[in-house]
Amino acid sequence: MSVVDTLPLVQQYLSQYGITTYLILGSIGLFLNIAYFTQPAYRDKSFSLYIVAMSICGLLGLYISTVPIIYALHNPDPLTYNAFFCAIQFYLRHSFNELLRTFFVLACADRYASSSTQAKIRRFSHVYFPTMMRTLDKGVCDARSGVIHTVYAIYILMSLGIFPLTGSSVFAILLIKNMKSIRQRIHPTITLESEPHNLRKRDRDMLRMLLVELVGYILTTIPNTVIQIYKSAVANVVKTKDRLAIENFAIYLAQIFLLYLTNTLSFWVFLSASQTYRTELKNMLIRWYRFITR
Repeated sequence: MSVVDTLPLVQQYLSQYGITTYLILGSIGLFLNIAYFTQPAYRDKSFSLYIVAMSICGLLGLYISTVPIIYALHNPDPLTYNAFFCAIQFYLRHSFNELLRTFFVLACADRYASSSTQAKIRRFSHVYFPTMMRTLDKGVCDARSGVIHTVYAIYILMSLGIFPLTGSSVFAILLIKNMKSIRQRIHPTITLESEPHNLRKRDRDMLRMLLVELVGYILTTIPNTVIQIYKSAVANVVKTKDRLAIENFAIYLAQIFLLYLTNTLSFWVFLSASQTYRTELKNMLIRWYRFITR
């Protein structure tokens, strides 16, 4: 089989089995994330509010993004013939997914603020136009061609790439700096020792969880940014059938398969990176089981 025949078949299998799998696992993980961080012990923690908001937006964005793809495997794809559905689906998908990234940056900022030695900064950790760019273009739901496509590529580069990555990376670095500063501090009395120790342990767990998620975010988001730049650079180039097939497959991987995978990461990252999270999650599930079977 030629590249033109093989890559669309691989794409179909990835949608049918890959996206379906991470939709199911992601839904389970995000529901458990919401349940975990809404427990009484976490309800008054600002970090928990950001994680809950991030999980809700991630869940909604995941369903809005992936269900139409799975539906289109055995039915006509409304994104290819309905301009209104193309625009509104993009608006909702982009809105929730962008909110997810925003809350992730805020969670990083919150952990930095909570670990600061300055009281003024610590107070910040306390609880207190896209649719116009999107249309059908030759049967594909994508940005309008010409200048608007270039503007859209720049917008995606900034909103999905530069701002979230820069913001979360800066606050992660500042948090690491604060943690090193806390470890070097000398506490004069034994009675004050336990609370700083608990703070350090909690922040170490959150730092580890956020850093691992940041790495996952970079790996699943950077390809989309690169593809957007590439599409704008070769928009007027005449291409062979093989090149078009390869490009379409690369676009699918970067702008659909990997990008939507970002929504499912938080629970599985937290589960693998934090012993405290695993232990408390296990205890929560045991309580649920005992309540159901009593």
